[in-house]
Order: sequence, then structure tokens, then C-alpha cells
Amino acid sequence: MRHVRTSLAALLAVLTTTVTLRAQSPLRAGALVDSSTPERTITAPPLAGPHAVGRRFFVWTDSSRRDPVDTARSRELALWIWYPAESSSPSIGEPILDERWGARRIERLAAKLGPAVARAAGELRVHARADAPLLIGDAKLPLLLFTPGLGWLASDYNVLLEDLASHGYVVAGLAPPGFADVVCFPDGRETVRTLGVGERIGTDQRIVHEDALFALRRLRALVADRRSFLHDRVDLARVGTLGHSLGGTTSLVLAARDSGVRAAVNIDGDPMGDVVAIRPRQPLLLVSSESPSIDEAPPGNSAEHMSLVRQGLERSEKRRTDDWLRISAGAREARRVVILGTRHLNFEDAALASAWLVTPKERWMRVGPIDGAYGLTRTSELLREFFDRTLRPMMRY
Repeated sequence: MRHVRTSLAALLAVLTTTVTLRAQSPLRAGALVDSSTPERTITAPPLAGPHAVGRRFFVWTDSSRRDPVDTARSRELALWIWYPAESSSPSIGEPILDERWGARRIERLAAKLGPAVARAAGELRVHARADAPLLIGDAKLPLLLFTPGLGWLASDYNVLLEDLASHGYVVAGLAPPGFADVVCFPDGRETVRTLGVGERIGTDQRIVHEDALFALRRLRALVADRRSFLHDRVDLARVGTLGHSLGGTTSLVLAARDSGVRAAVNIDGDPMGDVVAIRPRQPLLLVSSESPSIDEAPPGNSAEHMSLVRQGLERSEKRRTDDWLRISAGAREARRVVILGTRHLNFEDAALASAWLVTPKERWMRVGPIDGAYGLTRTSELLREFFDRTLRPMMRY
């Protein structure tokens, strides 16, 4: 692995397969806050782009498929679309989820991250304004489709997705029912996570793949619809995909199965099952968290147990590297960037409250020593520069 200290633009221009981005802003002990204080809040970092951001919510029905969550119904998919908007104030808006969905989401998050972090993340004030008017102009905008990790919603990644929209991207983000911890529909129905549990993830992941392919078809139809707010404002020759964890590997599947996808990003996703066999040809980027050190493991386990954990970490990193080299072998270009100081959840909004996770048990395999906001900002810059380079201008294959 080559260690590179350079600008992101230069970093993306290097020809090595794997580079390491050294983060320079570690978590400071003095920044820790009292997680027992329920009224603590977090705020999204300022938008880096020149545009305000709007957001709209949709529920789309795929009549060609039965819903595995409720086989009496056709498959329904909830999603948001973020986009550059006309300026509006105030600059910080309301939480993205309505009161009922937001409360249920906090309940689910509490089991993962604890009640203080869950409430702060669930009530995060974001920049996007619901149903704000699209940015005035004739320029056609590139389109990105985002798929979240298992158990999560696209609305758990506001910082990354709003940043892209503020720089002129239209970004659609999914909330796959049955895979997300909870999805609340406008008609009062609610679905909880029943898919992708345990060993079933290797086969159930195909449902998410079909969800994302369906979303791409509907997005193209939305752009073609004269009644749509996106009509004639999106360049369908400049479509990219990205996602985190399960969503990251889904992004690669979309590139392999849809030739209209021009670039794809996998954020910290480990391929499994049929995904290992795909060979996308488009430009690919793998953004990886840093593998944790065995020294970070919670204390109290036996030496034998710790030895097994160490071996597991080593095997996981080797498998991750080998899978990436196989999957990207036919790509026009492929980059892997490891952001030091990050762990798997450092790419979600909840990372803004990562300083509240103090003990090794709370942090293990979740968040790293990097400052949460700084890690998200660096990730945003990395994503933006990759898509700016691969979708602006168009690249030929």
C-alpha cells in the first residue's frame, strides 16, 4: 500500500491501485461531551457548494414484482431526491423524517448507538428544504443514485448527499423496505427489517439490486415526463451510482448491469455471493475505512479469543483486497482510497456524534479516532472530485 500525502485532486490522478488518505484531524479527548445529557444536538457542517439544496420524497411501485415484505402487494420503494435549488432561508432546516417516522427511527438507532447518539442523529437539522424550487437555468445536471447500508436509510447520509447536491448534482437516495430498520409510508403502513438477516444477506441482496435498477428506470422516466420538476434538466448520459456497505456493492452491480451508468463508487462495502463475480468496465472508486487495530478491541477477553479476532481482521482485509482486484480487473480505471482514522460508520451522519461514544466497546468496529465532521468533509471532497472527473466532462469507453 502506498501512503500519499497530497491534495485530493492529485490523489485521484495517481495510477496506483490503492492509496491512503492521511486524515490530519484526530478526535481530541477534550472534545468529548456528556452523553447522559438528552438535549445535546448536532448540526450538519456548512454546505461547501455554491447552491442551496432542495429535497423531495417519493414512493414508487414496481408492479412487476411482489413485495417480499408483503407478498399480497407489489414492491414499493421509498426514496428522496436531493437537488440544487434556488436560495432560501434559513440555511438549516427541519429533520428530514416526519414526527412519527423520526420517533420510530430514534428507537431503532438507540439499540445500535445508544439513546443520546440516536436522538442527536435522528433529530439532525439538515440544509435541504422540502420541495424547494429547482435551480433556475438551462444547464443539464448529472444524476447519482445512492443506496444505503443494511439497516440504514439514505436520510442517514445527509452530509454526503447534500454536499453533492450543493455542487450541482441531482442525487436520489433509497429507503428499501425490509432492509432498513424502519420505513413509514404516508398511508400509515410501517415495515421493519426482516430481510438480509444473518446468512440470508447473500441471497436477499438481490432484492436491493432489483430495487436500485427499478429506481434507475423510474428516474429516467421522471426526467422524460413533461410534468416532472426534473424534465429536461438532467443529463441521462451522465449517470453515476454510489452507496455504503451493502449499498456500495449494489453500486457496482448497477454499473455491471446497466451500461447507462458511467461511474460507480463503493463506500466500505464487502462483496458477497454473486457480487464477487461481476466485472464492471466503468471507472470505479472504492473508499475504505481503516482496518481496526487489535489494540482497540474491548478489554476482558481471553488471549485465545483476541488471537482469533486478530486472525479474523487479517483474513477480512486480505479478502477485501482480493475481491476488489478481481471485481475491478476489467474497469477502465480503478482506485481504492483508505481514509485513515475511519471505521465503518464514519460515513454516516451519526459520525457527527461519534465523540459521545467513549468506551472501546462503544467504538469497536463502528467509529475511529478521526473527528466525525472532518472525516465526512474529506469523504465528500473525495466523492465530488471523482464524479467531477468521470462525469464532467463525459468519458468515452
